Amino acid sequence: MKSIKSLLLIAAAMFTTASYAQVDKTFSFVDKDGKEIPSGTVWTANHVEEDDFGMVQVPSEVYVRNNTNEKKAVGTLFNVKRLDNGSFQCCFPASCAPATDKLGMDRTSGGPMDPNQTKSLNTEWFPEADGTCEATIKLEYYNIEIQKTGIWTKEVYELVDEEDLDNPMPSITIIFTKGATAINGIKDGQNVEVTGIYDATGKQIQTTQKGLNIVKLSNGKTVKIVK
Repeated sequence: MKSIKSLLLIAAAMFTTASYAQVDKTFSFVDKDGKEIPSGTVWTANHVEEDDFGMVQVPSEVYVRNNTNEKKAVGTLFNVKRLDNGSFQCCFPASCAPATDKLGMDRTSGGPMDPNQTKSLNTEWFPEADGTCEATIKLEYYNIEIQKTGIWTKEVYELVDEEDLDNPMPSITIIFTKGATAINGIKDGQNVEVTGIYDATGKQIQTTQKGLNIVKLSNGKTVKIVK
């Protein structure tokens, strides 16, 4: 059994290639209207609201759909790449990873989704001022196992290494903004795919890195991201 640290390192490497490969179709990201959000999409969220506890939040407004006619289990691996202020939290599918005010990777526990069910990703940025939060969210597949103890049974969810899947699981990058839009050329909630990422010299790279990044989008626009 691989350690959690090892799994996170493996998954971090897979973040850089999943957007450019054929992806597993068991689950998919969708918008509020049920339209699929393709893997590799840069999704912007800037709808500011108050949650039930009076905290200001910017919800992702992204959902996940089980595309099969069977009960399946899923979780998320996320990488917070930018956090100007406040904290980030993901609560999908059933439990929350601890809210974080730091950059880096974490995951939520696996949980079930019913056949053809669509469920909110429940991922938010809690800003304390204007700014931007950027996070890449990758779905993870779990096997459902039934454990029996006397007359009692319960479901247990076992994470499947992505290297054991035929295709990688889908991922998207969500850019949360409050105040002035951080990236021009991307409208709120628009489904836009990254078609190429380049450094300041024009060399193509697999993922954004520290410094100037030139990102070409499927809507024909080119944007610059400084990290």
